[in-house]
Amino acid sequence: MLKAFLQSRIKSKLHGYKVMLNEIDPAKPTSLSSSKSVAVIGAGLAGIGAASLLAERGFGVTLFDKNSYLGGKVGSWDVSLQQGYTTKIDHGFHAFFRHYYNLRSFMEKIGATRRFQTIDDYLVLAGDGKRFSFKHLETTPVLNIVSLGKNKFFRFRDVLFNPPSWKMGEFLEYDEVNTFAKYDGMSFDEFARKAKLPPPLKLTFNTFARAFFAPAEKLSTAELMKSFHFFYLSHDHGLLYDYFDTDYDEALLQPIRRYLIDHNVSIRLNHLVEETRRENETFIVEGESFDYLILASDPFGTRNICKNSPWIEAASHKTHSQLTSLQASSGYAVYRIWLDKRTGDNLPVFIITEKRDLLDSITFYHRFEKNAADWARRAGGGVYELHCYALPDGMTEPDIKSGFLKELHAYFPQLREARIIHSYLQIKHDFTAFYTNLNQSRPEYWTAIANLYLAGDWVKTGTPAMLMEAAYTSGILCANAIMTDNGLQEEPVLSVPLRGIFARAG
Repeated sequence: MLKAFLQSRIKSKLHGYKVMLNEIDPAKPTSLSSSKSVAVIGAGLAGIGAASLLAERGFGVTLFDKNSYLGGKVGSWDVSLQQGYTTKIDHGFHAFFRHYYNLRSFMEKIGATRRFQTIDDYLVLAGDGKRFSFKHLETTPVLNIVSLGKNKFFRFRDVLFNPPSWKMGEFLEYDEVNTFAKYDGMSFDEFARKAKLPPPLKLTFNTFARAFFAPAEKLSTAELMKSFHFFYLSHDHGLLYDYFDTDYDEALLQPIRRYLIDHNVSIRLNHLVEETRRENETFIVEGESFDYLILASDPFGTRNICKNSPWIEAASHKTHSQLTSLQASSGYAVYRIWLDKRTGDNLPVFIITEKRDLLDSITFYHRFEKNAADWARRAGGGVYELHCYALPDGMTEPDIKSGFLKELHAYFPQLREARIIHSYLQIKHDFTAFYTNLNQSRPEYWTAIANLYLAGDWVKTGTPAMLMEAAYTSGILCANAIMTDNGLQEEPVLSVPLRGIFARAG
């Protein structure tokens, strides 16, 4: 009875866990009556979000990307390995959480959610053999914190009688302005030391923090508070999520391509755009003239375009300064290996590990992805993907490979004698840095330059959204701004509640 009452009150306090950020004027038209053109540079989720919506409304959209595939960090491409074996490779396993309201709406529209399966647990493996499972935890905010204690993530007495740890209560007080003013300059490593977190609770937060591609000594505490609000304290979906039952090309990219083509988007892949020009109130990209420009490339690509486009600095010193100060993370690695031994059938298809040097997570691809499952059946083995979200400086490829295997074998000794049949290592430097003291210089999606907009997980959207949802939402916001400029009806923009349940008024 009490539990039901608390659940109802918490849901009401958090606005039903979902808010709409804009007002839709039904009296406005939905489509253009004249011809307007838009260049979108970057075909990740941010660029796709903007391009698809604008094309729906009658804009002539050209989508540029340096890669041979759509999707950016959810992209997929063919690789040829030893013995004539070919397969699809992507940037690594992605989790599509239930509170990705805007992205999931688009995925439902294009039919991609038909390929979803639901993870059965969010599982963390500790180095000492302990397991921390989120499967049976309460999902109602606040109650889910109590549930962590009941399920041995921490001991209540270690918190109740440890006043410094009460600082963790500020995670429930998330407010963008106040939180970033107070904590953006503090690393999570420093915060954890000051809060004297009990080891199991520190492990839980560290594994969560690493998902944002930053080590604890660099990660902004404010960014972590924002992320924890977004993923755990603002809705009742918990940490369970959906994932595709096949490769990203079949499940997501083919439906996206069909949708874009059906709406007359001109897709220009293998087009590395390194500079733009401004002439007579129009933008020149690859020799073509456009009425609007959306920069939706990664931080490095956007910074490079800005440096090679002098008109940006001439038009707005602030915009130029913001774009040239963008930072990417120090790098991440994804190592996929095909072994002649199989394990993991009793575990979720994706697990988090307590990082020693490199290994952040393991994906058992032979459990769900069709090509990997077919190979595993034929070879009598398994396909494993090893992730490091924040690479230590100065590591060579041989160091990374051997380090991954050493930690894999520590968790799964039965694989020590396994033979590597195929392997594919990626080292990337294209993820946004969420380090300390970067928020203030991070740009909004709109700029001081008329008809120039910015999209990506690196822009401020006014929402707590992170990762894929942040990227896609920024694309919608850019498209809405352009539609408003043309007197059109906006697309709804949804979000989890913007502030924590105990955020101070004012």
